[in-house]
Formats: sequence, structure tokens, C-alpha cells
Amino acid sequence: MGGIFIGDFMKNEDLKEQILGRYDAAENYLVNKRDKWDEYEDLFHNVLSDDVSGNTKSQMFDPVLATMAIERSARVMAQLPVGKVRGLSYDDVVSEKLMNMVLERYVIPNANSQFDMLTKFRMVDLYSNLYGNFFTFVDWVVKDNGYIGPDVWLLPIRDVFPQVGAVSIDDSDYIIIRTWKPKSYFEALKDKKNFINIKETLTAIDDHDGDKQDKGARDKSRREDSAYPDPIPANKSGYFSILSMYEKDRWVDYVPVAKQIIRDTKNPHDNEELPVTCKHSIPLIDDFMGMGDFERGKTEQYALNSLWNLYMDAVKISIFPPTLVNKDMIADVNSIKWGPAEKWLIRGPSTSNAAQVLNLTPQGTSTFNNVYQALRGSMQNQFGTTFTDVSASTDTLMGKTPQALKMQQSREGSRDNSDKFYMERYLKDTLGKMVNLIAKKQPKQLTLRLFGEEIEELFTNYPELVDVYNENKGILKVGKGRFRNILFDYEIVSGSTYQADKDAQQENLISILRLFQKSPDLMQVLQQNEGKRILLSEIIKRVMIGASIQDWDKIMVDNNAPNPQDVKSQATQMLTQSLQEAGLPQESIPPELINQIPPEPNASY
Repeated sequence: MGGIFIGDFMKNEDLKEQILGRYDAAENYLVNKRDKWDEYEDLFHNVLSDDVSGNTKSQMFDPVLATMAIERSARVMAQLPVGKVRGLSYDDVVSEKLMNMVLERYVIPNANSQFDMLTKFRMVDLYSNLYGNFFTFVDWVVKDNGYIGPDVWLLPIRDVFPQVGAVSIDDSDYIIIRTWKPKSYFEALKDKKNFINIKETLTAIDDHDGDKQDKGARDKSRREDSAYPDPIPANKSGYFSILSMYEKDRWVDYVPVAKQIIRDTKNPHDNEELPVTCKHSIPLIDDFMGMGDFERGKTEQYALNSLWNLYMDAVKISIFPPTLVNKDMIADVNSIKWGPAEKWLIRGPSTSNAAQVLNLTPQGTSTFNNVYQALRGSMQNQFGTTFTDVSASTDTLMGKTPQALKMQQSREGSRDNSDKFYMERYLKDTLGKMVNLIAKKQPKQLTLRLFGEEIEELFTNYPELVDVYNENKGILKVGKGRFRNILFDYEIVSGSTYQADKDAQQENLISILRLFQKSPDLMQVLQQNEGKRILLSEIIKRVMIGASIQDWDKIMVDNNAPNPQDVKSQATQMLTQSLQEAGLPQESIPPELINQIPPEPNASY
């Protein structure tokens, strides 16, 4: 962590003015965007907001746009990414493999602030398609459960204030993030280094009830504004806003209610980067916030809602049509009652002119199906999504022949690939920041516990790590400072987050088996020319249990890799030996064994 340097660049009051000036500039820059976010959130939350639907009685909402966005995020971010950490500063294979294990077995299972990692990544993809882009914050965290390491936080879109004039995070010199903290947060900062003016801040907020409940409509999401009442905090409590200005070399925290700067320090990450990452839906050269699917599809969604509500109102009128009543022929107006077998009192011998049903043309309702399919087809073209309820006569791309369905799936895959590209760029950036935080800030030795198949995986894929593995206890220790002075990059396996087509993968596995059956010499060619060998037993196992081929590195291995059967036998011997030394029977091993041990909560570092 860098030291405090208030006054090194500007006076305290000048710094306050700079933060507030940049904050106000971003607030004004986003003033029109906030109205659009309200629109998109209404469409996502199934809230009618178009003028036509709002004046109808049916009040129906057809959630096509939201459903397609949710389905896309479920496809594109179906699972955690597969990737490898690579050293950039110098070639150190052992350090790379150690960092991979730390990331996979220690960081990802424990970096669960707000939500678990997979849920957070899915939300990033979904909300980016809602707003056009979405932001996350990457920093170091110390948790009560003992986890000490990097984590990622989702940032509400209305609490992000970008640099006016910049077109992206990479193009920005700074960004301002607004957070909301209770009084207890400031009290916990009394003894923290790099924080200042805490006593003055606590004195100032003692006279206030917090400013979160005073948020205006523009600062609230549509859901927050409509689904929950305004919070009424207890006397002199509540949540207070903090404006954090992050520059590449400097972090500053300002509390508006107290008018105090509580932190002014050099970038503790020491990487000359902003700690904020961003995932775009469709980047634009002239709009920092980009464009999302809800902006592109809102007109079709409005039209669908209007069509449904007008049609349902028309159906009701056709079932209960208006009735024309000649009041001069009605003996008693009070006798007019609507319902079966009701009796009216009329005058004169003829009843034909007393009342009659108004004849309405069915022309409008008869065109519903064609108009509805045309609108659905237009929205599906936007997403490249295939719904077989749209006929080929409405859209030639919506045929139901095997060839047409195959083409539709190809189009859907192309649109998903576009979103997948931006998601993978975001994951590479975010996970890259996290691994470099470990390299620079690892406070103590990390301990990873391995059992059973994990020992097999260790010796199969990481044979160089035998020196840091305790075979008697089944633990792997990563010493403090092991990654010091190493700069890492994260290389993601493209498509590894995408929803796997298990049927297609099963066909591929069967095709590989047939290939080796027809060409038995191919195995020998691979071993001699490529230095690889194929474990047919792994392929057969996956075919039998219907598993995927995501872990392909277990099927194709290097010639010098240990035989898995020998490794398994060795692992069993090691476990048996450890249990015998502890005086325990082998059956005492529980089936569920944890993969990582977070640092002890009370350990010094």
C-alpha cells in the first residue's frame, strides 16, 4: 500500500472541488441515459410503459425481449471459464501452474462477495445486454472466514461516473464510483492506515440520518423505486455515500455529508491501471455506455405489448358487444339489467327497435396472427434466436425443414459468438487483474488440500510440483512471495463458458473412436511424430456416462506424462500410508473432501 500524500499534488480543498466537479460533469453527461435505463428496466421487469398499453384494460405484457436476453446469458455464460495463467515477465512454468491451482482451487471458490463467481459473471453478461455495458470492481478483501485474496464486486450502473469525453475504460484517466456505507464502516477505519479524518467524519455524520434514503428517482433503479418503500432509518443511522475517485496512480475517497476526504493514497495495486472492468454488449465509438439489446428491441417490444392488449380488449368487446337501446321504447329504464334470462319492460307491439347489438367488423382481430408473427420474427432476427412458432411465410428465415433449422442455429450461434467475444475479453481482463493481485499482495503461505483424484490430477498435469507437495498429509503449500516480481496474464480457452451441446460432443467422441478403429496406426503416428498419446479408455468412459469433452487434456496427454493407472495406485498407497500413520482405517475417508483451506482467520501476515 502506498503512503498518504495529501498536498503532494494539490491542496485539500482543491482536491474536493476536483472530485465534485468531475462527479457533477459525469452526472450531467448521463442525464439522458438515466431515462433510457428506466425504460429498459421496465421492459426487463415486465412493466407496461408504452402509451397504448397503458390505456387498455387487459394490461398484458409479452416478455419476449427479456426472455431472449436471459436465455442468451445462460448460453454464453453457462459455466466458469477454462483458461491458463501465463507469466509475462519471464518464463517460469512451475509458477504458472502453481498460480493456476491457486486461482482454481483457492480464489474462485472463495471470491464470493455479493454472489458466487459464476452467478456474478452471468449477471454481468445479462445486465450488459440490458444497459449496453456493465461494470465490476476488482480489489483485495480480508474476510471473517479466513479468506484473504482478490474479489470482484458488481457495480450498480447508476453508481458509476465515467470520465466525460472518454470512450472506454481503457481510454479513461479516472473513474468515480459511489458506494453506500453505514456508520460502523467508518468506525472500523479508525485504526486502518492510509485513512484520515475519520474522527472528523464520525463527528459530522453523528448529526445526520444518512443520505441513502434521500436518493432521488434518477439515482434509483426502477425495481428499487417501485417495489420497495423509501427506507426510514433509525435516528442518526442509515447509509452514507462515499465518492471514490480512482486514477491510475491514485485513489481518493470523499464523504459528501461530512465534507471530508478519508483516503488519499497511491494506487495500492501498483499497476497503473483502473480497478474497474467493463463488459460491453455492443461498443460504440461515440458513447461510453455502448448499446444493448434492449435499446435495439424496445420498439418491437412496445408494439407486441400494444398488439396483445388491443387484441384482448377487442376479444372482450366481441364477446360482450355494445348494445344500442331506444329509451323511448323502454317502459322502465331501471328494468334494464345485463345477464341471461333478464326481463326488460318495453312499449308498443314491436320489440325489434327497442335494443340491438352493435355489429363490429372483425377485420382488426383477424390480422392478429400475421402481425404478431411479423413482430416476433423481427425481434428474433435481432437476437438470431429460433422460435418455430414463426412461419416461413412470415419470414423466409423461419422455415421448419432440417436445413432451415440448421441455418437458424448457425445464425443464433453467430450472434452468441459476438456476445461471447466481449464476455471473454471481460473475463480475461478481470481474472488477469485478480491473479496479479495475488502475485503482489499474497500475505502468507497458502495451503491447498488434495485427495483422491486430485492427487492423480496433480501428478498427471503438474509433475513439476512434487517438491511443494506433502504426500503424507495430502497438502500443497504455496509459500509467501512465491510469485513476487512476476507479471501474469490470463489466457481463456475460447468457448469454454458456452453451453455445451452434449449430443454433438458425444457424436464427436464416437467419431474419434471410429477413426482409431479404422486407422489403428494413427496412434503410433501421434506418439512418434507429435509426442502425444490418446487414452481411449477416457473416451470410452465419456461415451458411456454421457460426459462432455471440456477436460480434453485428460484424453490427449504427452508421452512423458505418467500413466493414470500408476498414478492412481501411487495415490492410494500414499493415502493408506497417511491413514496408518494416523492410526485410522482407510474407510474413515469421507466421500466429500474440501479442495482448499483458506488462511486461518487469526493468522498473522
